[in-house]
Amino acid sequence: MSVLVVGADIGGTSTRAAVATADGSVLALAVGGPGSPVGVGLESSAAEIRSVVDAALDGIEGVVVAYVLGLAGGSTARDDAVFAAAIRPGRSTVPPTLVSDPAVAFCSATPAPEGYVLVGGTGAVAARVADGEVTAWSDGLGWLLGDLGSGFWLGREAVRRTLLALQRGDELTPLQRAVVELAGSQDYVRIVSDCYADRPTAIGRYAPLVSEHVSDSPDAAAIAAEAADALTATLSGLEPEPDLPVVLAGSLLSRPTPIAQLVRARLGERRNPVLTATEGTVGACWLALGALGIDDPSVHARLNATAAGLVPRRAAV
Repeated sequence: MSVLVVGADIGGTSTRAAVATADGSVLALAVGGPGSPVGVGLESSAAEIRSVVDAALDGIEGVVVAYVLGLAGGSTARDDAVFAAAIRPGRSTVPPTLVSDPAVAFCSATPAPEGYVLVGGTGAVAARVADGEVTAWSDGLGWLLGDLGSGFWLGREAVRRTLLALQRGDELTPLQRAVVELAGSQDYVRIVSDCYADRPTAIGRYAPLVSEHVSDSPDAAAIAAEAADALTATLSGLEPEPDLPVVLAGSLLSRPTPIAQLVRARLGERRNPVLTATEGTVGACWLALGALGIDDPSVHARLNATAAGLVPRRAAV
């Protein structure tokens, strides 16, 4: 019977899983809804993960001999035996191994055993990764206490500066006009009320407006520059050793955004190769293969190449 590994990437927006062979061929990808225990609770998280993993394994012959999950907000789940049992597929001969999601982001981009990852998404964090484990953190303190330069931070800055302009009766900039249009009102009191009525991180929906108006709105350019400075400072908090790779991850940094360009320019002064995260499930599969003693860089390259050609299956709701 074929030997299989399963790698999963569990976040607050989506749950993704991949099935791969020992030679690094990804056979299937599957995707579902939010799976982070912090966002949906342990029981719903387990149900979503199991549904997505089962969808990835559907129709594939073999036994799962290694199973790794990168989990956002996974500290509450790591030592929960009920959670571990609930997410384990019937064909698995081993219990799941839970790691931090920055670790799978790092391992998606490089087979190197050690380096750094800078994540810029709804939140923001930098981590040092060694042998699949996060050994040091910088920021990642959440929207209330940190996450400087994150999507939340960008959205809040765009709205905050718009509110101040409305209070003063200033002529609005292109960015501020876009904020007003998305908010559906020019009444700053109503915008404030709407922001407080929604969940705190929902203000991140204004973040894309900053990137869209970097070229035609000086305030957007200033916010983007401040975000890039903050993200670079977050990485600097780890005092990166020269020559070790730095992986950029998250929607702000893994895509060709103005902020990614600014961060790359700032990191260009360092002696660290700068890489871009790929499919998080690839990083999880690489760690699963590592548990089997497989560390050939060509296997890592095959994981990325084969995953890139697959259309993810949609897990049953």
